[in-house]
Amino acid sequence: MPHLLSSEGWAVALARPKAKLCHRTCPWGGHLIRFNLKGITIQNAPAKTSHVLVRPEVRALFQKECPMSGNKLDGHEFVRPGEAILTTSTSWKLMRLCTVLFGDVAGQFIGYFFHNKDHPARLHHKIRRDYPLEGDSASAIWDHEQSSQGAVLVVRPDGDAFNITVVARVPEDKFASWATFQFRILLESTRQTVQYFLNRPGICELRARDACFYMVLSIQSFKRGMPLVPCGEPIITIDAGERLGMKHWARFQPGSYGSTKFRLSQYLTAFLKAIGEDLETFDTLDSRELVPYQCVVRRADWMAVKDRFFEVFPLAKTAYRRANGGPSAPGVHEDVDAKFLSDESNLKGSERWEAWRQAGKRAL
Repeated sequence: MPHLLSSEGWAVALARPKAKLCHRTCPWGGHLIRFNLKGITIQNAPAKTSHVLVRPEVRALFQKECPMSGNKLDGHEFVRPGEAILTTSTSWKLMRLCTVLFGDVAGQFIGYFFHNKDHPARLHHKIRRDYPLEGDSASAIWDHEQSSQGAVLVVRPDGDAFNITVVARVPEDKFASWATFQFRILLESTRQTVQYFLNRPGICELRARDACFYMVLSIQSFKRGMPLVPCGEPIITIDAGERLGMKHWARFQPGSYGSTKFRLSQYLTAFLKAIGEDLETFDTLDSRELVPYQCVVRRADWMAVKDRFFEVFPLAKTAYRRANGGPSAPGVHEDVDAKFLSDESNLKGSERWEAWRQAGKRAL
């Protein structure tokens, strides 16, 4: 929806100086409810404003250090960096109000997207940073069992404060237009809940954990063929590897992983497996695909194998020089800045937004 965050196509149910409630028919069924909140203060906000929202898997792992009053996390399933399925229940006043106004009024039973403490909901959470604009922090949330429920949260910097947009989808195309008085209570409760969520006790420490939870690795300087891995057959032999029992080397074969092109994630997996280590690697970070010569690892997992890796990897460089001649050989670097495949990441925020608007128009 190219106008999801704009005013076009939305009916205003109630407008206050720093809060607005809008609604509209959802193009793919049901109804959309949107909250716009201005001037939200975030204490000790991160320097990178796109990191205001914490990844769901990190929230789940460290929930005891940063609990949310009125919200209980009953379990989680990791999907990929920045994406997880959380089973939660809540007793927030906001959720009870939403249930009454947008659950029952829509002809649905309590326990859908606007859930309560007696009906845990299994919700899929997905983070994206610098989206839709540079500096934004965005999250998509949807009912893992029923695709008709979902929501989008966007936190956008505005000077020293932040503007918050929440768009939620409910199953049926109905809206309680009569509930003006209740909408005033709803907007006040929404603002209080958002303010608490973004400033709750322990959130600064949680953001610090999130900032260092993953590490981006990068490889360079292998323009003369694929980098090498230890093997059992004497394809390339180096005497320097005899001490570690790794005299024989072969070029990495992406086809073994069903790929036609090199990906660092696959190479590291193959390399570490060959030396008796195991490491889970990822090609995406916060809903964006990395360039092939980078990958993401959990920092703690990498720290457990890095000494062994860097003990053996110099032999891979020696074998590469033996195979190709010359001084150049691949190098692996830690804690580098992530680079993403999407061409959109090379555009400025305003250019990217206009590109998405035009793409939306073409799609329609």
